[in-house]
Amino acid sequence: MKDYQSDKYENFFLHLRASREGLVRFADFTATAVAAPGVDATVAGHGVALATATAALRAELVTRKGQGGGSQTSTDAEGTAFEAFKTFVQATDKKVLTGYLYDHAAERATYYPDGLTGLTRAPVKERLTRFTAYTEALEASPDAAVKAQGAAARALLKKYEKASTTKTQARTELQDTINDLGPAAAAVAETLWDVHTAACYAHRRAPLQARKYFDYAGLPSRAGSKKAAKPTP
Repeated sequence: MKDYQSDKYENFFLHLRASREGLVRFADFTATAVAAPGVDATVAGHGVALATATAALRAELVTRKGQGGGSQTSTDAEGTAFEAFKTFVQATDKKVLTGYLYDHAAERATYYPDGLTGLTRAPVKERLTRFTAYTEALEASPDAAVKAQGAAARALLKKYEKASTTKTQARTELQDTINDLGPAAAAVAETLWDVHTAACYAHRRAPLQARKYFDYAGLPSRAGSKKAAKPTP
């Protein structure tokens, strides 16, 4: 027999899907609310621990951004790498491939199986695959002038591959729960739970008052949460 509503006694902050940035913003709100004048001592007593844990997570976040981490940074990097490869494709088409394909029209599909725009307007999910095929086609070309473009294409491809991989990792992180983001994030979740339980006790006669310490509207849904199924008539 399952425990009756056992999830009500679990630290739900550990099971939220959020980024480090989102958790820091949420914790900052709570830290400010807890430090306000007139807050019950039972709640305010957890303020220092929360501020300390949040500062540690913020420091980790700054370090990660300095190393190129973070969803916004990775998105910008992928876009920049794409534009660089796109510019190269357009220049190569104009200066080299147009002339070559004029005399070797049957080989057009080798370089442009989806047309020129298949590269310059490639969907994000198709970019790496298409850029790789294009680069390999240049490198394998029987024409010296075309083949010579392969080295530059390969260098740009490596930069794009690195940028797109970082972006994928960042997207994955945004779907992780707080508990998956490491000790610093988990420590913030634990101190938020301390504030939550203290607030529930301090306002036990008017429990909705405990909500004022948390900006729940700024958080995503709880991981794995589902709407309750409607009873069968």
